[in-house]
Amino acid sequence: MDRSGIAGNFPIRLRRLVSVGALVLAVGASVTGCGTSSPSKASHAAAMAPVPAVSLASASTSAAAESSASAAAAESSASAAKAAQASASKVQAAVSQAAARKAAAVRKAAAARKAAAVRKAAAAAKAAAVRQAAAAASLVAAQKAAADQAAAQAAADRAAAAQRSTEASRAAASPTPTPTPAAASDCTPGYSPCIAPGPDVDCAGGSGNGPRYVEGPVTVTGPDIYDLDRDGNGVGCQ
Repeated sequence: MDRSGIAGNFPIRLRRLVSVGALVLAVGASVTGCGTSSPSKASHAAAMAPVPAVSLASASTSAAAESSASAAAAESSASAAKAAQASASKVQAAVSQAAARKAAAVRKAAAARKAAAVRKAAAAAKAAAVRQAAAAASLVAAQKAAADQAAAQAAADRAAAAQRSTEASRAAASPTPTPTPAAASDCTPGYSPCIAPGPDVDCAGGSGNGPRYVEGPVTVTGPDIYDLDRDGNGVGCQ
């Protein structure tokens, strides 16, 4: 409550209290009354009598007490309003802090998801690179194995061709003589030079036990009854 309003109303309340006190005194005088005085005179005397100092002091004290109570109520209301405002400020600050924490948590979670996605993509790229490198290494190994196999086959072909050429050269260097009709019956068929029919024949200088021996080389052109061409290349006693 405004104290200026209380001070402005104080004279009015004081006058009312004074009027009430005068009325009370007038009524008391009429009741107790003086025998010689008339009621109208008594009322007039009561109205004209001065207000006792005690009544004025009581009215002033009562007004001051009412003013103090109003001031205390105003101060209490102001304190309550200030406390409510402070509480509202605290609530608002708490709400703002909670919102800030929530926003920070959301940003942190988003950053964590982004980092996880980056790590996952990097791991996938690394795995793909490893698989690609392994496939390339397998391809190189397969190509090398094929090249080695081709080289081995070529070497084998060259060796076979050389062997055939050697055999052809040996055959060309030892032509088979044409036996005369008179001497044909004196040679064992299938050998050149001529080997006369008879007991077993072995290569001279070999491990055979004879009883006959022949110097090589001997070209085998038919059945090898004496087993001179043991490696089957057409030439015995090499």
